Amino acid sequence: MPPRSWIPLVAAVVVAAVCVRLGLWQLDRLEERRARNATIATAFHAPAIPVETALRDSVSRFRRVLVRGQWDYTRETSIAGRTRNGSPGVHVITPVKIADARTIVVNRGWVYSPDARTIELARWHEGAAAEFTGYVDELPSSVRESRLGSPYVVALTDSGASPAGAADRPARLQAPAFRDEGPHLNYAVQWFSFAAIALIGTPLVVRRQKRRRE
Repeated sequence: MPPRSWIPLVAAVVVAAVCVRLGLWQLDRLEERRARNATIATAFHAPAIPVETALRDSVSRFRRVLVRGQWDYTRETSIAGRTRNGSPGVHVITPVKIADARTIVVNRGWVYSPDARTIELARWHEGAAAEFTGYVDELPSSVRESRLGSPYVVALTDSGASPAGAADRPARLQAPAFRDEGPHLNYAVQWFSFAAIALIGTPLVVRRQKRRRE
């Protein structure tokens, strides 16, 4: 076989290797989604435990916790650019002083804001005592680097009555959503098909061209 005939075969091997690598990457992403859904199912559907216990044992994302303490409105802040049913708004982030003298960070929910940034935080205070159920989640890095000093937040999910003297409360967050498996499996099959076409089809084309020359 002339040396020139090897060029498309080598190119086919390179193309197939790239396609296989992309297919494996799609399978990795599929496993990541499945693992996240499994983590949510395991943590969120377990009985809620006191937040002090969760912090002492180890913080597990999506773990449901019971919180009792006092709101610390002097250190609260908000996360801009949060939408709800298509409307702009913010999430209200307020620390809570719990029984063992530690402070946890709580996402109290969504509040409408025309510019998705500015609200009057005092308008949404809920009294002094904090008692609710929520789940552990991660704070966005922009908030994590602020004076709150915690990588975790308890997302408040219950919808009990507002305490006496409290203003209207923020719209509570929903339970963590399960993600569908997405198109990753289909993409992986496509990439593996391209690899097979390159490895099987190219030699056939080369052989056919050789016969025509002969």
